[in-house]
Parts: sequence; C-alpha cells; structure tokens
Amino acid sequence: MARISYVSRETMPDGRTDLYDRLVQERGANPENIFLALANAPDLAEAVLGMATALRKKTTFPRVFRELAVVTVGLEANASYEVDHHWNAALQAGVRREQLEQLRAFETADCFNAEERSVIRLAKEMTLDGRVSDATWAATSFLGPRQQLELLLTIAWYNCVVRIILPLEIEKEPWFVRQ
Repeated sequence: MARISYVSRETMPDGRTDLYDRLVQERGANPENIFLALANAPDLAEAVLGMATALRKKTTFPRVFRELAVVTVGLEANASYEVDHHWNAALQAGVRREQLEQLRAFETADCFNAEERSVIRLAKEMTLDGRVSDATWAATSFLGPRQQLELLLTIAWYNCVVRIILPLEIEKEPWFVRQ
C-alpha cells in the first residue's frame, strides 16, 4: 500500500481541480498513481508535471534511446513500477522485446548496436554512481551537445522519479497491463 493517498478530483487539496484536470488532459483519463500521489502537494506536482511533459514532448533525441535509458534506470534502481510503465512505452517507441529482455546483458547481447550500448551505459553509470566516465560520455557524442544534454537530463529526471516511487511505495494502477 502506498504511503500517501492518491487524490481524486473530489479530494484535491486546496480545491485545485484545475491541476487534476490538467493531469487528465496531459496524462489521459486515468493519470498514473505517481501523479495522483504527488498531487497531495499541488504546487510541487505542477512543477513535476511541467518537467515530465517537457522531457516527453520537447526533446529532440530519438525515443528509442529515451526508453532504453529509462528502463535501465528502473532496472538498476529495482523500481518495477518504472520498468513496467516504460517497458510498454519502449515497445511503442520501437525498442524490440528481445532488447528489453536482454537489457541487463547489454554489453554482450548481440541485439544492441554501439549507439544503444552507449546510451544504456550512460544511464547505468549515472544511476549507480552519479558520475560517468570520459569514455562513456564520449561514446554518446554521436548525439551532439543538445541531445546529449537532453539524454542526461532525462536520465537524471528518472533517477529522481524512482527516488519518489520507491520510498512512497507507489503501486501499479488497477488498469495497468504490461505488454
């Protein structure tokens, strides 16, 4: 059971039904539990939603790389909520099921190319150590400075996300089905 309640439109603090309506508009008719938990602090939830939306809709690097990085963060942090949600997003973005199944063995699995490996390695190093080696950073230079920064911010963001969902024990939604 989550350590904080999930809000509904009727239970939004400070009468902030506008924020709940925004969640529905941006996340769909059934907003994810992480957002429903964060909505207990409406102003902060609004800022979180802004960052999450910007990283989803205003970045220019390939979605395949985004989803490989996010699932890697979830795996390394042992955050099944994040892995499962982004497993589905990864499949929709064009990541192959075989790649998701072999992600922990990315260095040796033959289903990854050098660019994918460099993205996964960056996500793994950032998640485990907070730092990245010069070689790992250089390997992502194919993206160019802007996209490298977008990737770095995405990985940093999802490290923040798992550090919210794990201590709050956010549960998968009743409607959620992993593909």
